[in-house]
Amino acid sequence: MTERVLIIGGSANDFGRETEGDAATYQVVDAIRKYGHEVVVVDDNPYAFTTSRHDIQVIEKKLTVDNLMTIINEEHITAMVTSVGGSTATRLGADILKLMGNGAPKVLGLSLPVMQATQNTKYLHERLMQLNIPTVQSRLAGNVSEAFDAVRDFELPVVIRPIAPNGQTLRLQVTDIDDLEDAVETALNRSITHQVNIDKSIQGHQEISMLVVRDKRDTTVLIGGVEDMDPVGIHSADSIAITPIQTLPDPVYQKLRAAAFKVIRGFDVIGLLEVRFAVDPKEDDYVITRVTPYFDRTAALLVAATGYPLMPVVTRLILGETLESVKTPVIGANHTALLEPTMDHIVIRFPIFSFGDFESNGVKTEHRLNTVQKSVGTTIGVGRSVEEALEKAIRAAHFNNRNFSPTVMNALTDNEIIEQLIHPRDNRIFVLLEALRRGYTVDELAEMTKINAFYFYKLDQINKLEETVKNTPWQVDVIKLAKYYGLSDGLIARLWNAKYEEVRRYRWDNGILPTYKAFEPSAGEFEEAANQYYSTFESENESTRLGTHTALVIGSGGFRLGDGAAASYVMAMVVAELQAQGIETVLMNNSPTDLMFMPQLGNKKYYEPLEISDVMNVIEIEQPTQVFVPGNRIKLINSLRSNGINVQVIAKEKYLPSSMEADTSRRIVNYFYDGQTIYLIGISNQSNDGITLDQSAMTEDLWNKIPRPQMNSETPGLYQMLLKQQPSHDGEPLMIVRPMPFTMVAFLDKVTGIDWMRLVVRYMLHRQTHVEQQFLAQLKTLQWRIPKAQLTYWHADFEEHMEIHQELDNGRYAIGATYHLI
Repeated sequence: MTERVLIIGGSANDFGRETEGDAATYQVVDAIRKYGHEVVVVDDNPYAFTTSRHDIQVIEKKLTVDNLMTIINEEHITAMVTSVGGSTATRLGADILKLMGNGAPKVLGLSLPVMQATQNTKYLHERLMQLNIPTVQSRLAGNVSEAFDAVRDFELPVVIRPIAPNGQTLRLQVTDIDDLEDAVETALNRSITHQVNIDKSIQGHQEISMLVVRDKRDTTVLIGGVEDMDPVGIHSADSIAITPIQTLPDPVYQKLRAAAFKVIRGFDVIGLLEVRFAVDPKEDDYVITRVTPYFDRTAALLVAATGYPLMPVVTRLILGETLESVKTPVIGANHTALLEPTMDHIVIRFPIFSFGDFESNGVKTEHRLNTVQKSVGTTIGVGRSVEEALEKAIRAAHFNNRNFSPTVMNALTDNEIIEQLIHPRDNRIFVLLEALRRGYTVDELAEMTKINAFYFYKLDQINKLEETVKNTPWQVDVIKLAKYYGLSDGLIARLWNAKYEEVRRYRWDNGILPTYKAFEPSAGEFEEAANQYYSTFESENESTRLGTHTALVIGSGGFRLGDGAAASYVMAMVVAELQAQGIETVLMNNSPTDLMFMPQLGNKKYYEPLEISDVMNVIEIEQPTQVFVPGNRIKLINSLRSNGINVQVIAKEKYLPSSMEADTSRRIVNYFYDGQTIYLIGISNQSNDGITLDQSAMTEDLWNKIPRPQMNSETPGLYQMLLKQQPSHDGEPLMIVRPMPFTMVAFLDKVTGIDWMRLVVRYMLHRQTHVEQQFLAQLKTLQWRIPKAQLTYWHADFEEHMEIHQELDNGRYAIGATYHLI
């Protein structure tokens, strides 16, 4: 029977939701279509890569229960997938099942109880108690008075959580009774049912996640476990996370593994389930704090770390196959998916914070970390040891915040060190290193921070290594050790008061070269078709040159404020077009959630920091004919060109300038430039409400009057001309021509129905045909897919997450956006 499958998207990117759901959705669509089923995707995220597909039906609607039920009836939907749209899709799926009853389409893989448990921690606790699984003590409250009653029973501290949150999950830790009322009111306002849970705090416990998979025959496998370095009390997204798990004794590990299997069976989930534990390090007891039946950042991390093709496997399971019958060329053992991944390397996920971006523009933020997420993205480091992975993860995060400089660390007083140890901030890894340098013992630091002593021994090893490198310059054995443990050429140069080029040449002259290892789900036990690699400094190299005519594409890196999702979308489009042109592609990135690293994109992939030394190492082994780089990486672009590399820049600007001062809209003219001639696409208006694209606004008279500016560049791309409404008195010209922000590129694609970045790439490659030339000549008569639409920014959570209490420039600081038809 052919199904009509509705995939519910995740809507706007937000704190805790990058592009991992979109990447998962794309893979699910591929798998479902191979079965001959029809796919309908509903989403209002302008940066979604999946909704640019031309082989599915895409519906742009606000994600509400009413809209979805209308779509279900009108489109004759027979099945739904909610496991790739985050908590939003899960909540909506549960509401549809409850409202439509027997008339609702089936939800593939998920039971109603697990969908409800995801949204309602009280319900989760009740179900876990029925399964005889320990859980957090909790009370339900519908107002402030009931919350005070619960606190009297539990005593402080407590954690406040909204029931059925509108948006991402919110956890507010209350340690002072004076803060309780505000926390409860905030959570009540975020709850669709206007209810909250009061949980007894387990601050200081160790946070562990396990991702398990189950098929219809009740066969289960563990995909992997993730350990947070930071204890409960710091939001898991703000924690430094490590896989495989390093510090759990094996009996405890096996106990958690068995509990995770018991939970996925108890909730009758087919497919994936993440189970989050809090482990008491003194007693080795545990409680379950959360279940997540959808693809999130933990799943994305484990897919990156293991190489296990999770979403293709899970999709086939929810469509009725078994783990034993699912075959995949990525995994050995007769190519069956019935294999628990094994890792012979360490992967560390490192949070990215944007406090510096705010403060450079006069916006005050609170750096102290707590149970409310403050990071805006993540990056990863991969190595043979914790030290190597951590060093690479730190470099990959590209810190530009002065709080991370060694000078600032040295200037901290002992009292400031103690205060920041007890109340950690975004730069805590450097505070920990500084404390060790000042003579604090491992036991003292473990007691103050509740971080496992194991990690302080690792940090102490890094300190000692840096000291050795500093004191014994230009020694072959020393630099070999330094490179093995992940120190960059740039850091070694700084320790030696030398230049980066001198260190790199010294390495080469002494044969100290990187080797590359594959991500293999069986850790090399079986023959596997792996295509993802990381560098280390060992003797055996598993990576050889892909081909004689390849393109290297550098990703946008860790997710950041403003245009993180849009940049991921644009660079994925670049890769897709290179593949369409028959060019083999080598991809390089450091984000576990990025769209570029979907299985469908790229022939070969490297998880590496995006610094010049790491990029040049990959270039030396792959010898690409050209390198594509997003235009914001100016330092990298200049360094590559100085090394004689053929660089193709994907021109961009980070954000649309604000209209806040004038409180009026601003007219922006959009162009396509082929390297010689500039072509008018249309006009848009930007205000503090968002961006509007309206084809009817371009009249015949306006089309003829709008200037076609002279371009000084030979780089094809998308550009904009900003028109000032009033005469300039500040020296700024009336017309400013600049590259189009990626935010606008993605939105323009959706509205016009044209993949503009693909066209840019064809002109960059000089592979345009008469068809493209004719298309550009007839832009005036092009009928847009959507005649009029508006993109609006989502910035409602900044006050809660960043403790910002002032008006913001939405074009600069918006994490995500939605769009709707007008």
